[in-house]
Amino acid sequence: MLDVSDWLPPAAVGTCFTFVGLCKVYGLSRGIVGGGGKPTSQRLCGSCPTWSRSVNYGTIFLILAIGLGNLAYLLWLIHHWATAR
Repeated sequence: MLDVSDWLPPAAVGTCFTFVGLCKVYGLSRGIVGGGGKPTSQRLCGSCPTWSRSVNYGTIFLILAIGLGNLAYLLWLIHHWATAR
């Protein structure tokens, strides 16, 4: 049996980071600029106005890499558990 302590952390981290990364990609494609004093939706989707464009891209890439990496690990855990039965 696959324990909750095995699959829940990568599922939670993967889901949250992938969601935030996809929001950032959406905001970047729409030209949304975030920052302090803006509504929550603009801060979640927007890029940082004081960072350079390459740092914003790198941050989005890092967030998506963490999220998708955890989701891939979760799929590997489920596959490994299913084939070991």
